[in-house]
Amino acid sequence: MFDVLIKLKFFFKEHKWQYIISFFTLAVSNVFSVFIPFIIGRFIDAILTGEMDRDLLITYSIQFTALIFITYGLDLIWGYGLFSGAYKLQQHMRSTLMRHFLLMRAPYFEKFRTGDLMARGTQDISALADTAGYGMLVLMNATGFTTTIVVMMGITVSWPLTFATVIPLLPMAYVIKVKGAQVDKAYGIAQKSFSSVNDDVLEMIDGMRVIRAYVKEADFISKFKEQTSELLKKNNRVSEISAIFAPTVKAFAGISTMIALSYGAILVSQGALSVGDIIAFQMYLGMMIWPIISVSELILILRQGSASMRRVEEITLATDGLKFTGKVEAEKVGDFLLDAFTFHYDSSEIINLEDIHLSLPKGKTLGIVGKTGSGKTTLIRQLLNQFPAGSGTFKMGERAYSDYHDPSVRRLIGYVPQDHILFSRSVRDNIAFGKQEATDDDILTSIRMASFEEDLKNMEYGLDTMIGEKGVSISGGQKQRISIARALIKNPEILILDDSLSAVDAMTEQKIIHNIQNVRKEKTTIISTHRLSAVKDADEIIVLDNGRIVERGTHDELIQRHGWYYDQFIKQEIKETTSGTDVTRQADVRERGGGK
Repeated sequence: MFDVLIKLKFFFKEHKWQYIISFFTLAVSNVFSVFIPFIIGRFIDAILTGEMDRDLLITYSIQFTALIFITYGLDLIWGYGLFSGAYKLQQHMRSTLMRHFLLMRAPYFEKFRTGDLMARGTQDISALADTAGYGMLVLMNATGFTTTIVVMMGITVSWPLTFATVIPLLPMAYVIKVKGAQVDKAYGIAQKSFSSVNDDVLEMIDGMRVIRAYVKEADFISKFKEQTSELLKKNNRVSEISAIFAPTVKAFAGISTMIALSYGAILVSQGALSVGDIIAFQMYLGMMIWPIISVSELILILRQGSASMRRVEEITLATDGLKFTGKVEAEKVGDFLLDAFTFHYDSSEIINLEDIHLSLPKGKTLGIVGKTGSGKTTLIRQLLNQFPAGSGTFKMGERAYSDYHDPSVRRLIGYVPQDHILFSRSVRDNIAFGKQEATDDDILTSIRMASFEEDLKNMEYGLDTMIGEKGVSISGGQKQRISIARALIKNPEILILDDSLSAVDAMTEQKIIHNIQNVRKEKTTIISTHRLSAVKDADEIIVLDNGRIVERGTHDELIQRHGWYYDQFIKQEIKETTSGTDVTRQADVRERGGGK
């Protein structure tokens, strides 16, 4: 149960003075607080014995008022220290998680779903923050304050009476221990269920267009209702177990109160205690009720904190399994060479790239084509270091690719992926993401290269147009061209287009390819595509099939061989020609007045 405090030792050590001051002021405040019943007891005895006079009344009033103001000031200090510490822990843990996420690559995110990561980064970290803030307060009150009260009861009133009232509280510890373990288990199950619901909410939001297109709203509403009902049951289970804590504490506290009243009355009748003593003792017992009840809260907080710490540790200790130990800074691009290169994913039962022999001189353009699943994206992922390196030779210049410092390699690359990730910002911000110091002139230049000028003119606010979350307010082709502009503004030494022109028409595609060729004559470009017109002018084209290179050469050479490339090119040309003929015919009909 206390393992969460041990694991947070690093944080308490880092902010030790804040917690030392908070604990010290809390302890002093508690000590001053327990003198209040003592003064009231003496005040009542003075009245009953007739000793009360004007001077004594003023003395007690000053003492009482001073204690109130002192404890008020001390409470302000420890309250700020403890609860600001909780917020600092949240900030620290979330920053640590974000740093970890940004360092991880594809294999890591295959292990955890997005909603699960979000749940652990929000709700679980909030539970840990409760441990560092309110949990520390409860811990001090449940231990230090309770101990102070018990000692004060024994010294100022009666040790026998104190022991008699404390004994019934001992069995309470066993009940709390048993139920605390059950809370730990139930809370962990509830958190997993919450993560699952979080995942499905994200998927539903992302897939809303598809859900509506297939008229599946009712199905998803029903499914979500079942999931939330199941989550409610699991959270209710936590509440059911937790609910026993407070009544149990109150029951044992009630027994202690009855003992104090009955045994105290006997001691008063025997003259062993005064009326003021028994009143002070009852006030002490009243002051003990909250710390005792807070024991149940402490158990709940620590149990939930322990469960949350395990869940957070699971994602912070997990890695992507990739180790890039290269130390050489990649200051410039050299020739790429792959010789007998082979690779397969850990989750794959087949070899994904097999016996790849490839040479790409600096400043040349390589086209990668092949049917779906042939290995095009897998080959590109090797260039991006997104997965473990395969076996065989993979060099850039005179050195093995793995010798280079990974971030320095990625700084040389401009990458446009298949799935175009845009941010919920303006067109300007999305494009300038590729170059932090970019000016509007730089942005407009990259826009012209990406053939996005006409689209920009039709946007109401131009570069300041907000494109919505993940570019929801713009078309697929516009997303692709903004992504291309983002890569081009960086003016990278290596430009990689991974099927990045699939959503634009053939004419726009050719404009973009032509612009890239004119500007990047001395730089390396890699184009992976299904549409062969995008690689017609490449210096070399390779055809992949089941992870192997089955054809290679220039466009003209591959056409002459009458292989897969030739067949695919003819099919695509026929499709483009047919589409163009249909357009021409439709225009002729309109000119003759046959269409509106």
